[in-house]
Amino acid sequence: MSHYKQAYGVIQITTIEDRNDSFLWTVKDSYLPRAAIMIDYPVHVKFTAFLEAYKTTALHIHFHSSAAMAGNWLTSGIGKINLHLPSFARLLILDGMEQGWKASRQTLTIKDGLPILKLAGCSIKDQEI
Repeated sequence: MSHYKQAYGVIQITTIEDRNDSFLWTVKDSYLPRAAIMIDYPVHVKFTAFLEAYKTTALHIHFHSSAAMAGNWLTSGIGKINLHLPSFARLLILDGMEQGWKASRQTLTIKDGLPILKLAGCSIKDQEI
């Protein structure tokens, strides 16, 4: 019998209250069927972060984009953006907090994370999906 263990990244963030909180995060991508052979694959990427003791009050940020055969530009490291990296996890967690997420008390879902990356100065490949 095989067991699947979810991989999480861990990041320490000093909060406004000047405590160090350890956040865990994961990034999952789902490739959707293409409408035609000559176009890229539509992809849905979900970033989830939470405090270890508060998994039920997570931050969920969704990204909708496209991916070429070489990989998804949000997670593969093809360009300058890689949501698996701690620097991007920190950016998304802090933005969630700015939007009112209280990690120990409530869940927050952000339906489109691309504007967060754009406001942070990242070059966004596409926004048509």
